[in-house]
Amino acid sequence: MSVATPAASAVAKARRLVAKVGSSLVTNDGRDVRFYDDLVKDRKVVLTFVSSRAPGFPSTVTRNLAALQRLFGARIGRDMFLYSIARDPERDSPAMLRDWAVWSGAGPGWKFLTGRPADVERLRGALGFASDDPAQDARPAYAVGLLRYGSEPEMRWAHCQSQAKARVLAHAMLLDFGTGPADPGSPIFKAFVKGSAPGAAPVWNCRLLLSGLG
Repeated sequence: MSVATPAASAVAKARRLVAKVGSSLVTNDGRDVRFYDDLVKDRKVVLTFVSSRAPGFPSTVTRNLAALQRLFGARIGRDMFLYSIARDPERDSPAMLRDWAVWSGAGPGWKFLTGRPADVERLRGALGFASDDPAQDARPAYAVGLLRYGSEPEMRWAHCQSQAKARVLAHAMLLDFGTGPADPGSPIFKAFVKGSAPGAAPVWNCRLLLSGLG
């Protein structure tokens, strides 16, 4: 009989908690999906919220995600997935999200999502995009200002500011997600090939390693 280690038990417990977030959502291309089963399970994911009620913030978020899509190349949609969820689904309709996706240059691995307001609100709270301060939580900019990313198989999750520089976000994900499977055509792959030379920047040095990548 196999006995689960404490680490394995913790991962299993975390997975059960995440799996309870069973909100039904709709993608920008009109597909009905289940948040955990269809979008998160067995994947590395990057989660953000967007809202037309937070002037300026969503533009920075989508620019950063577009930069991550460019930097990681074909890895987005194969090994990593980007999800932008409507903070105000009653205001930001599926049609608006479709336009947002086109405007942002979203590829197959980057989906804009909406759903019933109650489902989206439950999802927002469960994912840690809500504040304990009601006044702060009422401002869409609070949720839009956060970015969470994680690897579901290992149940490792982290967060950072969605308004940070794209290269800082990319570096954090490289440290947590690793460098492969890399896309040979991506700027990050080229940086690592160049970085394999003696005396090159170490992986922990964001400023040197990703210099010039945005």
